[in-house]
Amino acid sequence: MLSLENLEQKAAEFGRAFVAPHTESIDKEARFPKEAYNELKKQGFMGLLVPKEYGGSGGNCAHHAQVCYNIAQFDASTALCYMMHNVATACIATFGTKEQKEEFLPKVAKGEISFALAYSESGSGTHFGLPDITETQAGEYRILKGRKSFVTSAQQANYYLTYTNSCKVNGGKNNWITPNDAQGIIHEEGVWNGLGMRGNVSKPVQYNDVKLPEKYLLGKDGEGETQAGVVAMYFVVGLGAVYSGVGKAAYECALAHCKSRKYTDGSSLADKELVRIHIAELYTKTQAQIALVYEAARAFDNQEADAVCKIFACRINATQLVMDICALAMRLGGGKAYSKLLPLERYLRDAFASQVMAPSLDILQVWLSDALLPKE
Repeated sequence: MLSLENLEQKAAEFGRAFVAPHTESIDKEARFPKEAYNELKKQGFMGLLVPKEYGGSGGNCAHHAQVCYNIAQFDASTALCYMMHNVATACIATFGTKEQKEEFLPKVAKGEISFALAYSESGSGTHFGLPDITETQAGEYRILKGRKSFVTSAQQANYYLTYTNSCKVNGGKNNWITPNDAQGIIHEEGVWNGLGMRGNVSKPVQYNDVKLPEKYLLGKDGEGETQAGVVAMYFVVGLGAVYSGVGKAAYECALAHCKSRKYTDGSSLADKELVRIHIAELYTKTQAQIALVYEAARAFDNQEADAVCKIFACRINATQLVMDICALAMRLGGGKAYSKLLPLERYLRDAFASQVMAPSLDILQVWLSDALLPKE
């Protein structure tokens, strides 16, 4: 079991030792970060949000944000895949039946299994709360039919938390714990070639009459929308933490470059007044990113009335700032950045992925405005 004591330090040390050595190859090859993921399992990080009675760390949303933030400073793809596993785990821990918790959570805590989310569909885009995938009843089984457009960690995670339309509850939604090798599951190959976040190995997944026993229906029939509300909170906080980590990495890279870049007169880039102003701006924005993420996670854990607004705002803020931070860092990096001698170009690509990842920046702004100004 991973102890929560000095968790941020542990996550940073983990990232430095087990994530950073593989970051460049993950980006170049667009491959899953298997080395880091295997270590996350071995060292107990996968059980971060598993309650202690099931062998996990008993962590909360704040702990989730801390680990995602620190890992993302070394590789955003690794942090994103890990983040989605945490989100599914939190949903099972919150809504699972006694039998489901006993079956799955101890295995998660031991690093034996991992989860991914199968929510996004082509027909609804970033509105992942409006699935087209259907269920039909077949005795003691349900038959799932449809297609998920982006499943991060596809074929790497053992189970997909699959969001569907209930066939029993009118207008109701469900989450299914779907084995990645269930009969009828088809992974579409050669589709993902991301601009950024290239290690996600996102794939479309077809559900061609996938037959699942009802014991794999998470919680109660038709309560999937309520479950998706919890998924959204951990997911949005996690994305805010990941993009804050990217921003922090870009700032530190730009700072180091400005200190080390020397001119023939002996001065450094950091001696130039305009550069110093830019560095101050970068520092301020990186601090603003993670401060709001941590505040949103704290508010959620304490069940405060404005937690949802803070969560939406933290992701909006992190997304807008990470693009600003990486663009300015590229300018400070100059020729070394644009010739890819510095990793700033990768940070920039990862940053720009943030605005389109569901729920997209525009959708989040709509959600926040609705939360602040509810329609009568």
